[in-house]
Amino acid sequence: MQNQQQTPVLVQKRENFEESIEEKIAEKETKKENPFVTQQKVIRTSPPEVKMDRPSREAEFYKNVVIHFDLKGAPPKVDYFLELLRLIAKGGATGILLEWEDMFPWTGKLEQFKNTDAYSEDDVDIILNEAKSLKLDVIPLVQTFGHLEWILKYEEMRKFRENDAYPQVLCLGNEEGVEYVKEMIKQVAQKHSKYGIPFFHIGADEAFEFGVCKESIDWIQKNGKTGGKQLLALAHLKAIAEFAKQETGRSTQILAWHDMLKDFDSRLIKNLELGQIIQPVVWDYSENIITLNDYIFSSLAENFPTMWASSAYKGANYPSASTSEVRHYETNNRNWIKTKQNQERKFKNGFQGIIITGWQRYDHLAGLCETLPIGTASMMLQMQVALNAPSSDLETTRRQAGKLLGCPSFNVDGVKVVSNQCSYKGFQTYLIYQNEVPNLFGRIEGELGRNHHLMGWANRYNRKYNISQNWYHKEMMPFVQQLVSQYERVENDLRASMKDLFFENTIDEFIYENLGEMSEKLHGYLDEIQRLDKLRAWPKRHFPIRK
Repeated sequence: MQNQQQTPVLVQKRENFEESIEEKIAEKETKKENPFVTQQKVIRTSPPEVKMDRPSREAEFYKNVVIHFDLKGAPPKVDYFLELLRLIAKGGATGILLEWEDMFPWTGKLEQFKNTDAYSEDDVDIILNEAKSLKLDVIPLVQTFGHLEWILKYEEMRKFRENDAYPQVLCLGNEEGVEYVKEMIKQVAQKHSKYGIPFFHIGADEAFEFGVCKESIDWIQKNGKTGGKQLLALAHLKAIAEFAKQETGRSTQILAWHDMLKDFDSRLIKNLELGQIIQPVVWDYSENIITLNDYIFSSLAENFPTMWASSAYKGANYPSASTSEVRHYETNNRNWIKTKQNQERKFKNGFQGIIITGWQRYDHLAGLCETLPIGTASMMLQMQVALNAPSSDLETTRRQAGKLLGCPSFNVDGVKVVSNQCSYKGFQTYLIYQNEVPNLFGRIEGELGRNHHLMGWANRYNRKYNISQNWYHKEMMPFVQQLVSQYERVENDLRASMKDLFFENTIDEFIYENLGEMSEKLHGYLDEIQRLDKLRAWPKRHFPIRK
């Protein structure tokens, strides 16, 4: 490890690898007081524990069935959010995982980094109060290690990055930077406290590179000569978990994603007693749970008496997926049932439940994935799969999901809509985008590809080298204008359907990402035809063709 101190630790996204440590780990080094924890203990009065009065699921396959809302992209308007909460509560969910990111109404030194559409203090109270009235546990998630792009992207925060080129991972050895993370936890915990915080999630996934900033290197040389970068990361996680516990109350359980923990030496984890304060959330969004194996579960079980499963209902197919492939997520959730049956016995206290994630971006700097109205049908189906486990009766779960959504049928064939008639809020957006838009685009592309005038006198060659036959322009213009009208009608219908669901900025972003290319293509044709039509002299052949 001493030989590796100056090289970065690179973690492969969504892939497993085992790292061996040849050097014997000295227990006295890692048992010493956590260097990340300040010496002065702050005595706080724990907030009163808020318990949900709902039927116990202790005897059920999953004790907790939690739905994730990722607010770092396409955050819903408050009224729409409340409708979604009512829908999942009606469907049987026990709680929600709420990833605020830059949508939280940050104050003080964090205020300058909040989203321009961030929820207000009153908005958050309305959302949390509704969740409480619906007897939903609310689990706040604050990223504390990696995925801090939302704040590290700013010029004034560059000094707190592990690597200046990547605004993702916090420089763990920088105490001032760590204080920003603690301030996030403090503000979120304070806001959530009166509504109850049974669990608090500290994130900690996909920290691809750490231990390379100056302060981290200095910390390793001073404190981690035996455990190296791994001890740095684990000491940080322990300190953050203890701080979160301090801010939320003794009864709050601290959760963290598993993918970093699984690659750390289990002896370090044991010596830091991380299993006593953190419950790992083990995620795999593939259809056949291909990123997990027996070794990973066995390794985690050595130190962690319990764990959570984590599947997906949207946002985990590929980064730019904008339509919902329901069967893909159904298969993922069904195979988690088998995984739990095979692996749970390894953990002293079994599985605590399942968190069904709905990612909105792969990270803060990525484009949008499936939005909430696009993913609602999948969300309700995957929830029914979990609630009905260990049963794998597909017909029953699909029928239950359809009934909750007001759909007379429930189809899971590719990217076709689950039904042409449903009554849930957001269905019109789903129907237009996943059904009407692909049909329209297919027709437009077909029409453009079959039009002889465009093919012969407005193709790429014509447009670049200013050589065209003006006589045919009068045929092209009305043809393309007709296609533009068809496109604009659908775009306007889509915008109108989204108006009550999303902020205007989100609607613009969604349209630009998913429909804008077609709009640019059609208007590009109009602009070029008009430009070519003004030409009254043309080049002598042969002219050079530029590569």
